Amino acid sequence: MLKALVRITSFGIVIFLSLLAGIVITTEESAFPWRSDYTASLDFTHSKISKDQVVAELGSLADRTGLRIAKVVADPSDFFNSRSLYVFGSSGPSEPQDIDWFKPGMHGELRSARDLGAASLNGPYVYSGAREAVAELVLWVDAHGIDRNVMPKKASDILVQSLVGTGAWLAFLTCVILAGTMVVTWYVLRAKARALKVLNGAPTPRIVLEDLLSVVSSFAGPALVGVVVAVVAVALQGKASHLAEFLSVLGLLLAATVAGMLACALVIGAMTWPSVDGIASREPPERHFRASSEVLKAATLVLVAVMLPVVGASIAEATNLSNQNAKWHVLKDNVALRLSGSGGTPEEFSRTYDGPLRDMVAAASHAGKLTFSYALAPRSGSDPSRRNRAEVGEFDCIVLVNPDYLQKISPLIGSNATDTDALGSAGEKVDYESLPEEVRATWGDQFSLWNRSGRKLGGIGENLTYYRYAGAEPFPAMPPGPGEMAYFSNPLIVVVTRPAEALKDSTIGALLSSGNLSFTDAAWVRDYLESSPLEPAVLSVDRISDAALYNSQLQNQSAGLKTLSFALVLLALTMSIAVSAMIYAISRAKRLFAQRAAGWPWLKSLASRIVWEAALATALGIALFAVLGGGRRPEVLWTLAEIPLYLAISVALHLTSVKSVFAKTLARKA
Repeated sequence: MLKALVRITSFGIVIFLSLLAGIVITTEESAFPWRSDYTASLDFTHSKISKDQVVAELGSLADRTGLRIAKVVADPSDFFNSRSLYVFGSSGPSEPQDIDWFKPGMHGELRSARDLGAASLNGPYVYSGAREAVAELVLWVDAHGIDRNVMPKKASDILVQSLVGTGAWLAFLTCVILAGTMVVTWYVLRAKARALKVLNGAPTPRIVLEDLLSVVSSFAGPALVGVVVAVVAVALQGKASHLAEFLSVLGLLLAATVAGMLACALVIGAMTWPSVDGIASREPPERHFRASSEVLKAATLVLVAVMLPVVGASIAEATNLSNQNAKWHVLKDNVALRLSGSGGTPEEFSRTYDGPLRDMVAAASHAGKLTFSYALAPRSGSDPSRRNRAEVGEFDCIVLVNPDYLQKISPLIGSNATDTDALGSAGEKVDYESLPEEVRATWGDQFSLWNRSGRKLGGIGENLTYYRYAGAEPFPAMPPGPGEMAYFSNPLIVVVTRPAEALKDSTIGALLSSGNLSFTDAAWVRDYLESSPLEPAVLSVDRISDAALYNSQLQNQSAGLKTLSFALVLLALTMSIAVSAMIYAISRAKRLFAQRAAGWPWLKSLASRIVWEAALATALGIALFAVLGGGRRPEVLWTLAEIPLYLAISVALHLTSVKSVFAKTLARKA
């Protein structure tokens, strides 16, 4: 059994290292695709440069300086598995070209920046080039008032991100623990042979060298099989073009692992060196490994106990963020206008364009191409998710929407809206006069600033429809900030059927700039602007969901990797318990044989051991629960989950081990 464990562990280590190599490559590919040297997050919100001007000027800069620069975009139609690059300059392809991503299932295209269309300018960019070209790009960005966050590619940063950011550090620790487990197991197998060598007077350096060579040779065979399996798996995924890169990363990880195993072997060999007294007393050599196997098992148990709350919380958080951002898919076709505000003072811009903006909103509303969503922030703060009972009463927020927005989000809230009932079963219509006084006061104060009739509050009780939300899922609404979405359990929903008639022109302009008013059809917007006086004021027409969907893709990847890493840690725990159980069974083989021959059931023979295992798991679990602040952090309750998990694995493996040793003893096998 122990020989099989050594082979399985060695093979498993290589498979885990292969996964780590893939994670490292995928992380680098995600952060620095196209073999770029820099990644930058650019925000054009406060810039006055148009999209056409960005494409032209960045293309010219790229051609003049040799800079390779591209915009990274997640495909809204398949945002979990699609990532495309839009290249600026003449180096961009004339026709879309498929990108060979290393990550399985990921696809995308290399396209010219001229094909950006409604893709948002905000978001990640990647670039490479000479130092002078990079400096010129930074000067261009700053000159146009574009907010930037630049990160150069560093091997150390990629490694840290690969291990920490994705949760792969759990897989890394798993490899460390399994390597230690494999070394201990191999020394258990060589215990008798090493004792005989010592008894026969073999030189110590020779014994140590033979032990080290034996460890490496025992690892080499299964490791080679693991490498072949990993290479075949990569090739079958259609990633044969990445094999050279994959093997180079895997080779470095294997070299580091072998060096670590040799260091571990020296320490274990010194700790378990056979003594003359032990040989003379004919004690099983495996007894020397009981302490090291218990320490290894306890260390793994501590790791699992500590990781349960961390990983459980991080997986839940990553999954939740991914799911929340994924909800933007219902608005994947929506676009917003980025307005210039140029051509004079804000007052002059307002006089020139407020009227045409209102006309555009009215036309879009009439054509069913407009969505409106606004989560009204309490006066005490800008965060609408913070409930203020004095202002919103029984509700956690006041949300303004139009019927088309409710139609768009109906899959998220499970509504069955009709033409006469905007929310269907997901909402209960209420009269304005029946609303709590504090709600009417808050809403009346705000509406007087927006209402086309001013403080006369015209239409507040007649032309607006009020609903108490009754849906099972949180209601999604947009705060006054581009690219954000908040969720409410009990909002007051105010349905504004015709925003252009209810809201004054300056309010419409502000809501267009913030993305709270958006359009469901980019082609309709472009066609409208061609015959509208608004075209000089519109810098770009951008999808509002790009950033959220791209982030959802990254969070989904992170959650998957963390789940995989935690599964590897559980496997490491299983392996370390298996070694400990086998050593226990071998060291007590005579007693267990006599008890079984006397008719004892296995659980009775193992009673003291199971009590010890339960005490170990309980003591470590409770101690770590207290150390990690369990009373103040609900997620630390996950620490206590290791107790039943550990006991279930331990009892099963101890039963398997004693049965195996009993059968060998009965057959008089060594």
